[in-house]
Amino acid sequence: MHLDEISIFSQPWFVDIAYGKKLRVAKAFNKAGKLICAFPYCQTNIMGIFPRITSSDNWRRLSSFVFLDKHISDEEKRGAITDIIKQLPGSIGYCQFILDNDSGIIRDAFIKAGFECIEMPKYIRPPSKQNYERVDAYAQARDNVLKTISKDGRARYKKTARQAKIESISASDFCRFYESNLISNGEQSYAPLSVAETLIENSVRRQKAFTLAVKDKDGMEAAAAFLFDSGAIYAWLASRKYHPQSTKFSGDDKYKKYCIDLLIIEAMIFAELHGLTYDAEVIAVERNGAPRSPHKIFVNEKILHLSKTEARFVFERMGWWYHAARQVFCKARGVFAKAAS
Repeated sequence: MHLDEISIFSQPWFVDIAYGKKLRVAKAFNKAGKLICAFPYCQTNIMGIFPRITSSDNWRRLSSFVFLDKHISDEEKRGAITDIIKQLPGSIGYCQFILDNDSGIIRDAFIKAGFECIEMPKYIRPPSKQNYERVDAYAQARDNVLKTISKDGRARYKKTARQAKIESISASDFCRFYESNLISNGEQSYAPLSVAETLIENSVRRQKAFTLAVKDKDGMEAAAAFLFDSGAIYAWLASRKYHPQSTKFSGDDKYKKYCIDLLIIEAMIFAELHGLTYDAEVIAVERNGAPRSPHKIFVNEKILHLSKTEARFVFERMGWWYHAARQVFCKARGVFAKAAS
């Protein structure tokens, strides 16, 4: 398999930056001793003993089995997946993976190994089959995208485009804007923003990402980072400018509510122009210790008319010892907190 055919979330440089020293790679070999499959993941050790493995930390989120031979048989694939799952921690560990794959072979292997399988909605916009080779290719792609969204969505797009403009911004400018809005909302990032900045910089250098901002007379109103590979463009991170809850946009300023929509539609145009699937990549992640879905801003079903499929899965397994240790730790923390108060 050529490197460009691998999902961006499993590219060697991407997982190396995202996970650093926490990177682990489970490997499977065929009978001849040839490497046929790799499975990169992040491992931390709770209290230095209990391994915690997940793909929902450190900005990666989507895991995948990297098969080095695309002509591998189903039997070999099944054996490779089974071998890799056996290398993951059992009773003393916690494992959680989000896989973007509708393969029954993968699901069956995880379920057989004691993993809970949770289906998640996947919102996409497949590209049309039109070739864009004319001088006005962008305008053609834009018109084709606008035809697929709602009348209200088209009106929002045109109104916002008249009042604001889209600009490319640097990774550092994006991360500063992202962090500023988190702080203003009394929140913090669930993973280091310095890592996100490095990932964006490296992705842009490899022509696998772009960061856009919507700016108006008052400055930057919204920004988003999109990653892409040979098959899809992923809505990865986004942030709106913080406005107090009491702020009511109306009249000439009403367009400010639609700035994220403008960025999403621009990414959909890029996907259409390059024959890629637009993937809203809505994944629940942990922020401030609580499961949340900060990427729901990428899906506005009322205007985008994205196709909803069930081809994304969460596989989760909590070992007995890990569960018991976690209960003890939570009780101890509660006792200390009560004593301190």
